[in-house]
Amino acid sequence: MELEALASRKFTKYRAYVRLHQKLRGCTGLAECAETAGELVDNYIDNRLIWQELTWYQEHGSLLGKHPAFAEFRRRKKLVNMPVKKLMTRLRQVEMNIWRVKSELAKGDKPHLDAVRRERLAGYEKERADILRLLE
Repeated sequence: MELEALASRKFTKYRAYVRLHQKLRGCTGLAECAETAGELVDNYIDNRLIWQELTWYQEHGSLLGKHPAFAEFRRRKKLVNMPVKKLMTRLRQVEMNIWRVKSELAKGDKPHLDAVRRERLAGYEKERADILRLLE
């Protein structure tokens, strides 16, 4: 299942990389070029991490497990095994984390951390959705 998800992500990241590479050539402003280049590099790095995982699996027949997606898979597995009471406690913690990250983004005092904060926010929102789905 993990390999299937990684292969799907690989195609998505590669297509985004190609699209962004073309977009980079048509940039008109410095800010647009910087944003596009940042996204391009992020997609390239993620694509290479996935490539490393798939190559390792092909050569050794086991998962390397270094890609960040594996942390998400482990988190979901952990959530499935939690009792309802702990899920409710974790839901409150995640909602507080979402609030905290949103307030940090709203301040705008450290724009160099915005990408990391948006990534954390997306992770917390995914976890919140997973918890709510399990509680239904």
